[in-house]
Amino acid sequence: MIIKQVTVIVENKEGKLKEVMDVLAAHEINVEALSMADTHDRLIVENPEKTKEILEDYGYEVYLTDVISVKVPNKVGALAHMLVSIADAKINLEYMYAYSDVSGKMIICPSDVIKANELLSDWE
Repeated sequence: MIIKQVTVIVENKEGKLKEVMDVLAAHEINVEALSMADTHDRLIVENPEKTKEILEDYGYEVYLTDVISVKVPNKVGALAHMLVSIADAKINLEYMYAYSDVSGKMIICPSDVIKANELLSDWE
């Protein structure tokens, strides 16, 4: 399923991520998934457009990216099986990270979101 990811550019310094989380908490925005790497904090939230607007109001540089949320069974070889489909279609994965709700899920950012989403539609 294609979803919007919120990316916030945050200085990689103690307390900076907490400041972002404080802003979101004050506006009752739940962070469902988070990936932090250098200065790019990637968030999955219920309302990405509203989240972007709020963070920009606080002076943060924010952008939205189409990514895919895909359920991956918790069993040996499941992730490898999913990645075969992507590799066989010659789609590059720019990054990926895992999160969990009731079942395990992966967020992937492929070079071709539409095509990868079609390939992974059976993984819902």
